[in-house]
Amino acid sequence: MHRSKRIWGIVVRHLFAWPRNLENLAETFWWPTFDLVIWGFTASYLAKNQDQTSQLVAFFIGGVIFWMFVYRSQQEMGGVFLWEVWERNILNILVTPLSIWEFLFSSLIIGLIKICMTTIWLSLIAVLLFSFNITKFGFILIPFFINLLLVGWSAGFVINGLIIRYGQRIQSFAWSMILLIYPFSAVFYPLDSLPSSMQLVASFLPTSYIFEGMRMVLAGERVYVTALILASLLNAVYLACSLWFFKKQFESSLKMGMLVKFS
Repeated sequence: MHRSKRIWGIVVRHLFAWPRNLENLAETFWWPTFDLVIWGFTASYLAKNQDQTSQLVAFFIGGVIFWMFVYRSQQEMGGVFLWEVWERNILNILVTPLSIWEFLFSSLIIGLIKICMTTIWLSLIAVLLFSFNITKFGFILIPFFINLLLVGWSAGFVINGLIIRYGQRIQSFAWSMILLIYPFSAVFYPLDSLPSSMQLVASFLPTSYIFEGMRMVLAGERVYVTALILASLLNAVYLACSLWFFKKQFESSLKMGMLVKFS
Protein backbone atom coordinates (compact mmCIF):
# COMPACT_ATOMS: atom_id res chain seq x y z
CA MET A 1 0.00 0.00 0.00
CA HIS A 2 1.32 3.41 -0.93
CA ARG A 3 2.16 5.80 1.86
CA SER A 4 -0.41 8.31 0.61
CA LYS A 5 -3.18 5.70 0.86
CA ARG A 6 -2.22 4.87 4.44
CA ILE A 7 -2.30 8.53 5.35
CA TRP A 8 -5.63 9.05 3.58
CA GLY A 9 -7.05 6.02 5.39
CA ILE A 10 -6.49 7.68 8.78
CA VAL A 11 -7.88 10.99 7.51
CA VAL A 12 -11.07 9.35 6.20
CA ARG A 13 -11.55 7.35 9.39
CA HIS A 14 -11.50 10.44 11.58
CA LEU A 15 -13.60 12.50 9.18
CA PHE A 16 -16.32 9.85 9.34
CA ALA A 17 -16.17 9.72 13.16
CA TRP A 18 -15.90 13.49 13.63
CA PRO A 19 -19.59 14.54 13.21
CA ARG A 20 -20.75 11.79 15.60
CA ASN A 21 -18.83 13.23 18.52
CA LEU A 22 -20.35 16.22 20.32
CA GLU A 23 -16.99 17.30 21.70
CA ASN A 24 -15.54 17.50 18.18
CA LEU A 25 -18.49 19.54 16.94
CA ALA A 26 -18.22 21.87 19.94
CA GLU A 27 -14.52 22.46 19.31
CA THR A 28 -15.14 23.16 15.63
CA PHE A 29 -18.24 25.35 15.80
CA TRP A 30 -19.38 26.25 19.32
CA TRP A 31 -16.13 27.46 20.91
CA PRO A 32 -15.02 29.67 17.98
CA THR A 33 -18.54 31.16 17.75
CA PHE A 34 -18.61 31.65 21.50
CA ASP A 35 -15.29 33.52 21.50
CA LEU A 36 -16.32 35.71 18.57
CA VAL A 37 -19.68 36.70 20.07
CA ILE A 38 -18.49 37.33 23.63
CA TRP A 39 -15.39 39.32 22.79
CA GLY A 40 -17.06 41.02 19.85
CA PHE A 41 -19.72 42.54 22.09
CA THR A 42 -17.11 43.28 24.75
CA ALA A 43 -14.92 45.13 22.25
CA SER A 44 -17.92 47.14 21.03
CA TYR A 45 -18.79 48.09 24.60
CA LEU A 46 -15.20 49.15 25.31
CA ALA A 47 -15.07 51.28 22.17
CA LYS A 48 -18.11 53.23 23.33
CA ASN A 49 -16.89 53.71 26.92
CA GLN A 50 -13.21 54.56 26.71
CA ASP A 51 -13.62 57.32 29.30
CA GLN A 52 -14.72 54.90 32.05
CA THR A 53 -11.58 52.77 32.27
CA SER A 54 -11.44 52.34 36.07
CA GLN A 55 -15.09 51.38 36.28
CA LEU A 56 -14.76 48.93 33.39
CA VAL A 57 -11.93 47.14 35.20
CA ALA A 58 -14.25 46.62 38.18
CA PHE A 59 -17.01 45.37 35.88
CA PHE A 60 -14.75 42.85 34.18
CA ILE A 61 -13.15 41.49 37.35
CA GLY A 62 -16.53 41.35 39.05
CA GLY A 63 -17.97 39.59 36.01
CA VAL A 64 -15.24 36.94 36.13
CA ILE A 65 -15.84 36.26 39.83
CA PHE A 66 -19.62 36.26 39.47
CA TRP A 67 -19.66 33.97 36.42
CA MET A 68 -17.44 31.54 38.30
CA PHE A 69 -20.38 30.90 40.66
CA VAL A 70 -22.59 29.83 37.75
CA TYR A 71 -20.02 27.78 35.90
CA ARG A 72 -18.42 26.04 38.89
CA SER A 73 -21.70 25.19 40.65
CA GLN A 74 -22.98 23.49 37.49
CA GLN A 75 -19.63 21.88 36.68
CA GLU A 76 -19.13 20.42 40.15
CA MET A 77 -22.56 18.78 40.11
CA GLY A 78 -21.83 17.06 36.83
CA GLY A 79 -18.21 16.41 37.78
CA VAL A 80 -18.99 14.52 40.99
CA PHE A 81 -21.47 12.30 39.16
CA LEU A 82 -19.13 11.67 36.21
CA TRP A 83 -16.21 10.91 38.53
CA GLU A 84 -18.21 8.06 40.06
CA VAL A 85 -19.17 6.90 36.55
CA TRP A 86 -15.55 6.91 35.36
CA GLU A 87 -14.53 4.99 38.49
CA ARG A 88 -17.27 2.41 37.76
CA ASN A 89 -18.64 3.15 41.19
CA ILE A 90 -22.02 4.78 40.57
CA LEU A 91 -23.94 1.50 40.64
CA ASN A 92 -22.23 0.51 43.90
CA ILE A 93 -23.37 3.78 45.45
CA LEU A 94 -26.95 3.45 44.26
CA VAL A 95 -27.41 -0.08 45.66
CA THR A 96 -26.60 1.22 49.14
CA PRO A 97 -29.26 2.89 51.35
CA LEU A 98 -28.01 6.21 49.92
CA SER A 99 -30.72 7.64 47.65
CA ILE A 100 -30.00 9.45 44.42
CA TRP A 101 -31.26 12.69 46.00
CA GLU A 102 -28.89 12.30 48.94
CA PHE A 103 -26.06 11.76 46.47
CA LEU A 104 -27.00 14.92 44.57
CA PHE A 105 -27.25 16.90 47.79
CA SER A 106 -23.76 15.70 48.65
CA SER A 107 -22.63 16.97 45.23
CA LEU A 108 -24.08 20.40 46.04
CA ILE A 109 -22.14 20.55 49.30
CA ILE A 110 -18.89 19.46 47.62
CA GLY A 111 -19.37 22.07 44.93
CA LEU A 112 -20.18 24.79 47.47
CA ILE A 113 -17.00 24.07 49.45
CA LYS A 114 -14.87 24.24 46.29
CA ILE A 115 -16.59 27.43 45.13
CA CYS A 116 -15.89 29.12 48.46
CA MET A 117 -12.21 28.18 48.16
CA THR A 118 -12.06 29.46 44.57
CA THR A 119 -13.82 32.70 45.54
CA ILE A 120 -11.35 33.40 48.33
CA TRP A 121 -8.45 32.69 45.99
CA LEU A 122 -9.78 34.89 43.18
CA SER A 123 -10.56 37.70 45.63
CA LEU A 124 -6.98 37.64 46.92
CA ILE A 125 -5.58 37.74 43.39
CA ALA A 126 -7.92 40.62 42.48
CA VAL A 127 -6.69 42.62 45.48
CA LEU A 128 -2.99 41.89 44.95
CA LEU A 129 -2.85 42.37 41.18
CA PHE A 130 -5.64 44.83 40.43
CA SER A 131 -6.42 46.54 43.78
CA PHE A 132 -10.00 45.38 43.45
CA ASN A 133 -11.57 44.38 46.77
CA ILE A 134 -14.97 42.79 46.25
CA THR A 135 -15.53 42.44 50.00
CA LYS A 136 -15.84 46.22 50.36
CA PHE A 137 -19.39 45.94 49.01
CA GLY A 138 -20.34 43.86 52.06
CA PHE A 139 -23.36 41.62 52.34
CA ILE A 140 -25.20 43.42 49.57
CA LEU A 141 -23.76 41.00 46.98
CA ILE A 142 -24.82 37.82 48.81
CA PRO A 143 -28.32 37.65 47.19
CA PHE A 144 -26.63 37.90 43.79
CA PHE A 145 -24.24 35.08 44.64
CA ILE A 146 -27.08 32.86 45.87
CA ASN A 147 -29.06 33.40 42.68
CA LEU A 148 -26.04 32.52 40.57
CA LEU A 149 -25.59 29.28 42.53
CA LEU A 150 -29.23 28.40 41.83
CA VAL A 151 -28.69 28.95 38.11
CA GLY A 152 -25.74 26.55 38.14
CA TRP A 153 -27.63 23.96 40.19
CA SER A 154 -30.62 24.06 37.84
CA ALA A 155 -28.33 23.45 34.88
CA GLY A 156 -26.56 20.72 36.85
CA PHE A 157 -29.79 18.79 37.48
CA VAL A 158 -30.63 18.94 33.78
CA ILE A 159 -27.17 17.80 32.71
CA ASN A 160 -27.07 14.96 35.24
CA GLY A 161 -30.51 13.88 34.07
CA LEU A 162 -29.30 13.75 30.47
CA ILE A 163 -26.16 11.82 31.39
CA ILE A 164 -28.01 9.28 33.50
CA ARG A 165 -30.53 8.78 30.70
CA TYR A 166 -28.29 8.80 27.60
CA GLY A 167 -24.91 7.78 28.99
CA GLN A 168 -21.37 9.11 28.70
CA ARG A 169 -21.67 10.05 25.03
CA ILE A 170 -23.06 13.42 26.11
CA GLN A 171 -20.68 13.95 29.03
CA SER A 172 -19.24 17.01 27.26
CA PHE A 173 -22.44 18.81 28.32
CA ALA A 174 -21.06 18.80 31.86
CA TRP A 175 -18.53 21.44 30.76
CA SER A 176 -20.18 23.21 27.85
CA MET A 177 -23.98 23.29 28.25
CA ILE A 178 -24.06 26.19 30.72
CA LEU A 179 -22.09 28.29 28.23
CA LEU A 180 -25.17 28.40 26.01
CA ILE A 181 -26.49 31.20 28.22
CA TYR A 182 -23.14 33.01 28.50
CA PRO A 183 -23.58 35.41 25.54
CA PHE A 184 -27.11 36.30 26.71
CA SER A 185 -26.14 36.87 30.35
CA ALA A 186 -24.39 40.22 29.78
CA VAL A 187 -21.46 39.20 31.96
CA PHE A 188 -19.04 41.86 30.66
CA TYR A 189 -21.34 44.27 28.85
CA PRO A 190 -24.81 45.79 29.44
CA LEU A 191 -27.93 44.26 27.93
CA ASP A 192 -28.46 47.18 25.59
CA SER A 193 -25.26 46.16 23.80
CA LEU A 194 -27.07 43.08 22.50
CA PRO A 195 -29.32 42.94 19.42
CA SER A 196 -33.04 43.08 20.24
CA SER A 197 -33.52 39.37 19.49
CA MET A 198 -30.79 38.44 21.98
CA GLN A 199 -32.24 40.86 24.54
CA LEU A 200 -35.53 39.00 24.28
CA VAL A 201 -33.81 35.71 25.10
CA ALA A 202 -31.89 37.41 27.93
CA SER A 203 -35.14 38.58 29.52
CA PHE A 204 -35.93 34.94 30.34
CA LEU A 205 -32.57 34.31 32.00
CA PRO A 206 -31.92 35.05 35.70
CA THR A 207 -28.27 35.72 34.93
CA SER A 208 -29.00 38.78 32.80
CA TYR A 209 -30.78 40.50 35.70
CA ILE A 210 -28.07 39.46 38.16
CA PHE A 211 -25.18 40.83 36.13
CA GLU A 212 -27.04 44.05 35.38
CA GLY A 213 -27.67 44.45 39.11
CA MET A 214 -24.06 43.57 39.90
CA ARG A 215 -22.79 46.40 37.71
CA MET A 216 -25.09 48.86 39.46
CA VAL A 217 -23.68 47.82 42.83
CA LEU A 218 -20.07 48.02 41.63
CA ALA A 219 -20.79 51.47 40.17
CA GLY A 220 -21.96 52.65 43.59
CA GLU A 221 -25.61 52.94 42.62
CA ARG A 222 -28.61 51.65 44.55
CA VAL A 223 -29.38 47.94 44.63
CA TYR A 224 -31.50 46.87 41.70
CA VAL A 225 -34.21 45.19 43.81
CA THR A 226 -36.46 44.51 40.81
CA ALA A 227 -33.65 42.57 39.15
CA LEU A 228 -33.17 40.41 42.24
CA ILE A 229 -36.89 39.68 42.47
CA LEU A 230 -37.15 38.73 38.80
CA ALA A 231 -34.01 36.58 39.00
CA SER A 232 -35.34 34.82 42.11
CA LEU A 233 -38.71 34.10 40.51
CA LEU A 234 -37.12 32.74 37.35
CA ASN A 235 -34.72 30.64 39.41
CA ALA A 236 -37.62 29.16 41.40
CA VAL A 237 -39.34 28.12 38.17
CA TYR A 238 -36.21 26.72 36.52
CA LEU A 239 -35.07 24.88 39.64
CA ALA A 240 -38.48 23.22 40.03
CA CYS A 241 -38.48 22.25 36.33
CA SER A 242 -34.92 20.90 36.50
CA LEU A 243 -35.75 18.76 39.55
CA TRP A 244 -38.80 17.37 37.76
CA PHE A 245 -36.72 16.72 34.64
CA PHE A 246 -34.05 14.85 36.58
CA LYS A 247 -36.67 12.79 38.38
CA LYS A 248 -38.27 11.74 35.08
CA GLN A 249 -34.93 10.92 33.46
CA PHE A 250 -33.84 8.87 36.47
CA GLU A 251 -37.09 6.90 36.47
CA SER A 252 -36.78 6.30 32.74
CA SER A 253 -33.19 5.17 33.19
CA LEU A 254 -34.25 2.66 35.85
CA LYS A 255 -36.94 1.21 33.58
CA MET A 256 -34.57 0.86 30.63
CA GLY A 257 -31.69 -0.52 32.69
CA MET A 258 -29.34 2.30 31.71
CA LEU A 259 -27.66 2.40 35.12
CA VAL A 260 -26.21 -1.08 34.59
CA LYS A 261 -24.19 0.27 31.64
CA PHE A 262 -22.33 2.57 34.04
CA SER A 263 -20.89 -0.38 35.95
